[in-house]
This record gives sequence, structure tokens and C-alpha cells, in this order.
Amino acid sequence: MNDLKRTALYDEHAAAGARLVPFAGWEMPVQYRGVIEEVRAVREGCGVFDVSHMGQLDVTGSDIATALNGVVSADWSKVGVGRVAYALLLNEAGGVIDDIMGYRLGEDEWMIVVNASRAALDEPHLQAHLPQLSIQNRYANQAMLAIQGVQAVEKLQPLVDGLDLSTMKWRDCQQASLTGAKGLLARGGYTGCDGFEFMFRAEDAPQVWRALLDNGVTPCGLGARDVLRLEAGLPLYGHELREEWTPQESGCAWAVKFDKGDFIGRAALEAKGPATQRIRGLKVQTKAIARDGYPVTKNGNPVGEVTSGTLSPTLGSSIALAMLPIGLSLGDTVEVVVRNAAHPAEIVQPPFVAHGKK
Repeated sequence: MNDLKRTALYDEHAAAGARLVPFAGWEMPVQYRGVIEEVRAVREGCGVFDVSHMGQLDVTGSDIATALNGVVSADWSKVGVGRVAYALLLNEAGGVIDDIMGYRLGEDEWMIVVNASRAALDEPHLQAHLPQLSIQNRYANQAMLAIQGVQAVEKLQPLVDGLDLSTMKWRDCQQASLTGAKGLLARGGYTGCDGFEFMFRAEDAPQVWRALLDNGVTPCGLGARDVLRLEAGLPLYGHELREEWTPQESGCAWAVKFDKGDFIGRAALEAKGPATQRIRGLKVQTKAIARDGYPVTKNGNPVGEVTSGTLSPTLGSSIALAMLPIGLSLGDTVEVVVRNAAHPAEIVQPPFVAHGKK
């Protein structure tokens, strides 16, 4: 029996010839025509990703920003209505439970988007620590599309009713209508490219999807999304972000604001002192692909492990993120062990491909 959940676009994916695979309890498209072609479509044109598996939570209540500030790492009290903010959820030990996006819809109203692989943990975590707020999930009727690429504005604008997309700045959000489907439109994404994310009702998903494809937008799978986020140097939960690693170790110290007051995990982070290891970028000097869990050595001695790796279609070279000791510096050479063979790699500062945000 197949217990995997399906998004409202499952039939569209199947009809388009997508290769569907299990991902975080969902049956999701990993690719259509091929990962390389889909990465190129985003870099040179526009692609659309079905990310309806991600959890959407409506959060309401009085003095909501102050309450949320006690459970997120960032300072959400400074986020204005119509703006989007990134943050981490931390455990009491200072480890990362998840990375999340918060959309401030009103003075007392937010929507929070969580990773699909962590949704079953994040919602009860928030419920337990924010009993004064109402937290309702949209799982029964939610869709989310990420329209990404250098031509995102050009391809999306004809489908948007009465809104000039050029007026939206990065991490702006507002209510919008796409081909008559109403929802929340935000400028942002997880590819390092310009783009938008649209959160709306599941029953409207097929019409919006078809309209995008009819306007020349390329359907893209999770394989291309992972390559693009890695080229952009962005972390993925379960890889660069883990409960046993602090934000400093995961390279996300910038998302922790100690000047805002108390929050879950703060005391533990202050007690730990400076990190002794952290996520770094690697440019492998051969075509060998470094995969999650592969050992990293220095002069043959173990020093760390790869957390994510791929052959970058944009650069034509093998890239990776890895957990390495603080003592290693940018420009140093290490070795990635692939099938018992050591391949030299240079430590570099991500992103591997410059971001193209507007």
C-alpha cells in the first residue's frame, strides 16, 4: 500500500512525465526532462516548482511578534506588515529544529512555512511554547508554487490581476490573484535566483500550474531545486541543519539575534562558547561527486564530512558543503574521499554562484 501523500498537482506531474519519488512522506516530482535542463531553465528563463508539501501554519493573537520572538532565533519584532523573515527554531540545547519563513500578514497575524520533513515536529513545538496564540495548519487545503528564474517577472506578470510585480521588493508579500486564484504572493525563493512564491488553495492549483506552463514556464523537480540551492550555498535541513549542530556550526549565526531578549536555546548557545567546526564550501578539483556523508581528509587524516554535494551544471565543476574544523582556512586544500579515492578540494566561501535577487 502506498501511504505517501500527494499534492493537488500529482495528476499534472504524472501527465507531464515527471519521475515521482518519495520525499518527506510525499510523492514528489524529482525531475521532468532532466535536472540539467531544468537548472538551465531557471538560470536563463523561468521555472516552476511544486512545493505544496511544505507546511503552512496560520498564527494569530495579540502581541504576536513578542510571543514569536521567544521561540525563533531572529528578531521578528522588527518585521513590518507585508514583509517576510527567515529564522531558526532551536531546542533548549541550542541545536536547530528547523529553519522557517515567517510572513507578517497583519499586526496580529502571521503565516509560517516549515519544511515538510519537520512539519510533524514544528507544529506541536510551537503549540507547546505559544499557548496564548492560535496556530492552525492549512494541510487539508494548501498549495504552494515557487516561480523562479531571471524571467520570473516577465513570465508571471501577465497572469497576475492588477499588481505591478516590479513594485515588489525581495521578501515583500501581499495578497494577490493569479488567473483568478487568490492567495499570498511573496518575492523570494530557495534557488539564489529572482522569483516569487504563491501560497493558495489546493483546488486552484491545476489552473495556475497550466497557465504558467502555457506562458512558457518550465516545470522543474526537486532535483533541480536541490542543485540550485547548493549552487547558492543555502542550507537544507537534515544536511547542513541538524538538531545536534548549533547555528554557528551550520553557518547560520547571522540568523541569531542576541540583542532582542530571551529565546529558546539562547542560554545554551551563550554557554557553549565559540564553535570548533562549521559548514564550509568545497570546490572539488576533479569531476568526482561528493555526496552527503563522504569523508573529508587533510593530508590523509580525517577532518570532517560532506553534508551536500553535486556536479554544478552552471559551473561545470563538482561542489560541496562540508562540516570542517574552524582551524582550516579559505584557500586550504583538503581531500574528499569518493569510493576509496581521495580527490583534492579547495575550501571556498559560498555561494558558488552569485545570487540574482532583486
